[in-house]
Amino acid sequence: MTRLSETAVSGAIAVASLVVGLVVAFDGPEVDLAGGAVWTGATGMVLLHLRGKVRDARSDESPEPGPLLRLAEVDYDPRYDRYLGVVLFVLGLAAFAAVVAVDTSDSNTLFLVGVGHFCLISALAAVALSDR
Repeated sequence: MTRLSETAVSGAIAVASLVVGLVVAFDGPEVDLAGGAVWTGATGMVLLHLRGKVRDARSDESPEPGPLLRLAEVDYDPRYDRYLGVVLFVLGLAAFAAVVAVDTSDSNTLFLVGVGHFCLISALAAVALSDR
C-alpha cells in the first residue's frame, strides 16, 4: 500500500474545509460569508489537529519542541481546570439558551449550536483534567 504524500493530505484537508465553509455560507437565502469563513477555519484546524495526532501515533520520534510543548509543561494549580470547566459549561448553556430565546437566522443557529457543543465538550475535558 502506498502512502499518501503530504501535499495530497494537505490538499484534501483544504478542500474539505472549503466545502464546509461554502455550505455554511450559502445554506440560507442570505449569504453569510463571516460564518462560512469561521467554519472553514475551524474545520481546517480540527482536521489538521487530527492529522498531527495520527502522524505522532505512527512516529517513533519525540515531538518537536515548540510553544505548545512548553505550554504543556507549565505547572499550575489543578483547581483552575475546574473553574474553567464551570465557565465553559455556563457558556455552552448560554449558547443553547440563545438558540431558543433569541430569534436567529439558520446560519446563526448553526453557529450557536456549534459553540454550545464545543463549550460543553471542553468543559468535560477541563473537569477531567482537574482530576489528574
